[in-house]
Amino acid sequence: MRKAVFVFLFMGGALCAQTTGRVNTAQSGTAPHRVRNEAARPGEEIVTLRYFKIKKGSFDQFLQASVDGVWPYFEKIGSRIIGMWLVIPAEGVEGAPKPNPGFDEAYLMTRYASLEHWSATRDAESLGGNGPDWEKCRQALAVRNSLTISTSVTFMKGRAGGGPYFMPGLK
Repeated sequence: MRKAVFVFLFMGGALCAQTTGRVNTAQSGTAPHRVRNEAARPGEEIVTLRYFKIKKGSFDQFLQASVDGVWPYFEKIGSRIIGMWLVIPAEGVEGAPKPNPGFDEAYLMTRYASLEHWSATRDAESLGGNGPDWEKCRQALAVRNSLTISTSVTFMKGRAGGGPYFMPGLK
């Protein structure tokens, strides 16, 4: 067991609270990996569009692992999740994908401060440490990996305006 000291600071350096406690490193099997981050770097924002081919019928489990385990940690290290969607059949729409009996398809869109930021998140633990939130993320990633048949990513840059809207005509 190791002694842990937590100090919380406000802007201007005023001490808010200090507490001591014990951290049981034997439970997790690894020593705490402390992280100190630099100031935010300016960059050219990118959006990733990640495509997943996943086991048939597993989207709800895949999404839940993302929402509960992966996304909170990635938000902590500066990523911004736009959303995740299941590809659905659009009967009667020309060119719409047909459902595949062997797998489902999903898309995930995420914003990053730059391509360098995205690259750094490939070693997420170095940005956010290995505390309980990392362990939860790691376990959720394992769930997602067990459901994934294949995946690919597309990098995009550009601009986004206001959100979507639907204004049906009056009758």
